[in-house]
Amino acid sequence: MLLILSNQNDFTTNLVQDWLCHYGKSSVRVNNNLKNISFGLDGVKFTPENQDDSHAINMEQVSSCWFRKGQILGTNPDNDPITSNEHGVTKGYISHLLKEKKSIGDLVNDNTVNKLIVLEKAKIIGLHIPKTYIVQTKNDIKDLLETNNGKEFIVKMKTDTSMFQFDDCAAIIYTNVLKIDDLGELPEIFAPTLIQEKINKFFEIRTFYLDGNTWSMAIFSQQDDQTKDDYRRYNNQKPNRNTPFKIPVYLEQALCKLMDALNLRTGSIDWILAEDNNYYFLEVNPTGQFSNLSMTCNYPLEKIMAEKL
Repeated sequence: MLLILSNQNDFTTNLVQDWLCHYGKSSVRVNNNLKNISFGLDGVKFTPENQDDSHAINMEQVSSCWFRKGQILGTNPDNDPITSNEHGVTKGYISHLLKEKKSIGDLVNDNTVNKLIVLEKAKIIGLHIPKTYIVQTKNDIKDLLETNNGKEFIVKMKTDTSMFQFDDCAAIIYTNVLKIDDLGELPEIFAPTLIQEKINKFFEIRTFYLDGNTWSMAIFSQQDDQTKDDYRRYNNQKPNRNTPFKIPVYLEQALCKLMDALNLRTGSIDWILAEDNNYYFLEVNPTGQFSNLSMTCNYPLEKIMAEKL
């Protein structure tokens, strides 16, 4: 049996499940949080959502697992450090049990998807990355802008999560260009913030990676003021042109080295082909969406993922 950890709004998971059904593969989907877990002499069991204990499933019945989205056991409601440590050990053990199965994804290894660490590793491997700074004072930003006259800088999230789901809506934090006029609204000291030099681009590239294979799409977002800094600011009146694209072999080989170094079997990668004709690596999201890439470019990615599982 296949266990899928996802969330209720993930359309990609729905499409993969359609293919699993087509292939006659038995699966159980748990949305948001795998939390109904019990331990006993007969092993570790979990109870699917909206089911009672009579429908509990022993972990030994799980043959494969897809860590798509969500959490294991959630956060510890108790701030006591002792129980927090115990909670963390239990959480790590459940993840270990599932990783021992035929699995794709990892929801516990936070360092794997630490954007700052990933950028450092990408640079070591030989990929171009934008000049990157971590700052936490208004003076640092002011100095950066004033001493690099003519260059633009962007501010972006350090985490891979930029979309936040609420009960009745969702919110997205976009990448934004820093302007000297905006500094007056900033406090003198703030949380460490990721700043990068803005790269002038020909177009953006979204790549889906799975077990050494890549599928890519070129996104021509640079000619629209609404999307030129972040293509996720979709212009529904005049959509960006998106086309299938093949990244160069040397870039694909470097990406494979990076994903191996990060111990990732899959992920969605963002690039820029810049005006200096270099490809700049931006980030990898292990749980990034790939259905838009699949549908736009006629790639059978959901089918391939179902076959891998």
